[in-house]
Amino acid sequence: TAEESVESAESAEEESEEEAEDSVESVAEGVDESEDEAEESTESAAEESANTADDSADEAEESAETADESVFEATDLVQMESTAEDSVESAESAEEESEEEAEDSVESVAEGVDESEDEAEESTESAAEESANTADDSADEAEESAETADESVFEATDLVQMESTAEDSVESAAESVDESED
Repeated sequence: TAEESVESAESAEEESEEEAEDSVESVAEGVDESEDEAEESTESAAEESANTADDSADEAEESAETADESVFEATDLVQMESTAEDSVESAESAEEESEEEAEDSVESVAEGVDESEDEAEESTESAAEESANTADDSADEAEESAETADESVFEATDLVQMESTAEDSVESAAESVDESED
């Protein structure tokens, strides 16, 4: 009975040692797997963070480029506005000159008509006819000058409208720049 007890004890001891070794191996394998999973998880998280950072950098660069384009467009519109203002001033000046020339032409024609009437009374029928023709020519020139003045007025009106449109475009571009900066 004592021998059986010893054998049973030895057998139980061997089983316990085997189970202990199996447990140690199982724990070691679990640790290795955990280390591998942790490493893979860290690499994946790092890669995702890097991709996210790249995307953010790309978006920031695109926003900067959009802002630059808006600034360039606004600058162009400001230059257009300045050019339109210069054109309007030039047209207004031309209009004033045309009106003055028209007035001078009318006065000159009136004087020419008076002189022609005086000459017609003093001269022969032929001289009177030539004076009348001269008066008609002068009247035609005065009419053409008046038409030229009217055309200058219309051109000046168109340029004033262009100036207003350019100012609206500048305000719109300025708002776009503000939005881009925000």
